[in-house]
Order: sequence, then structure tokens, then C-alpha cells
Amino acid sequence: MLPCLLLALALLGTAPASRPAPASPEAEVAALEVPEEEEEDARCPLASETRAFSLADPLAATTYRYVVVTRCQTIHSAERTCAQCYRGRLASIHSSRTNAFLQRQARLCTNRGQVWIGAVTRPRGRSVRCRWADGSRYNYAHWQRGFPLRSRRYCTALCTNNGRWRSLRCRVRLPFICEY
Repeated sequence: MLPCLLLALALLGTAPASRPAPASPEAEVAALEVPEEEEEDARCPLASETRAFSLADPLAATTYRYVVVTRCQTIHSAERTCAQCYRGRLASIHSSRTNAFLQRQARLCTNRGQVWIGAVTRPRGRSVRCRWADGSRYNYAHWQRGFPLRSRRYCTALCTNNGRWRSLRCRVRLPFICEY
């Protein structure tokens, strides 16, 4: 691609015909990287990028409101979007009923296969410490076999196919579910 671009520019007289010295792979990658704050779109999602729904919990006499945002973001950007645009947070899941409901809704909204939810894991000795980003009680889990990963801090994605949870690096860009 670069030789074609240089040839076109040389023919137009806007660049020399000689090829510049190749940069190191590290320099090329660094030139392509953009700080997270600049790479992520700071605006609130458009209506076409979201789907809102609610789930009544008769035992708690409350209704939980959710929105699936189909715009892919890192988990940190997703957390900011939930807070700034919906005055909420990434979804915390405390029952199989809620997990199945969110899985079905996410599957209807996106074809990405996974969406961010608000669980974070960290290694703790030979085990792993799991917590919800909103600080609520960690009283339910639905991990895929072999997860959560135990080697470092990971964020959690809900699989839209089977409802199982997987550990992913937090910088992966996925759709997400906000709870508000």
C-alpha cells in the first residue's frame, strides 16, 4: 500500500519518488496508537445505537432499567458512558433470571457475540477475587468452563449465545449493557 501511495504522490509532484527509510515496527505501531481518551467517541450514543428495556423484580418490589449500547468501547469508556449518559453503571447480575434476560436482549441487539457487564476479577493467591464494579454483593456467577482467568486483572463479558461469562482484557472494544 505504501509504495502505491508514494508512487501516486510522486506522479502528482507532491512527494519525492524515493522511498523513505523504513521505520522500526515499534515506531510504526506507536504512530498508529491514539490515547484512549482521543480514540473513544465521547458523545452519548444515538438512539440507533441503543435499545432500552426493563425487568421487574417482584421480590424486591422494584424495576431495573437497562440499555444495550451497540457502539463498541473499552470497558473504561463504557463505564464513563453509563455514568455520563444514563446516570448508571455497567450491569450487575445477581440471578440466573436476570442473566438469561440480559443475554436474550443483548443477542437481539448485536451480532458481536459478547457484551461488557460490570464484573471485574483479580488474582488472589491461588484463587481469584470477583467483584461488581458498582460495589454490590457478588452472589451469582455464570462462568464459561475454564474461566475466570487467574493470571491478572480481567474484565467480564457476557456471551450473547449461551449466557456464560468470559474473562477478557479490559482494553477490548465491545458493546455493553448499562443499568440505571
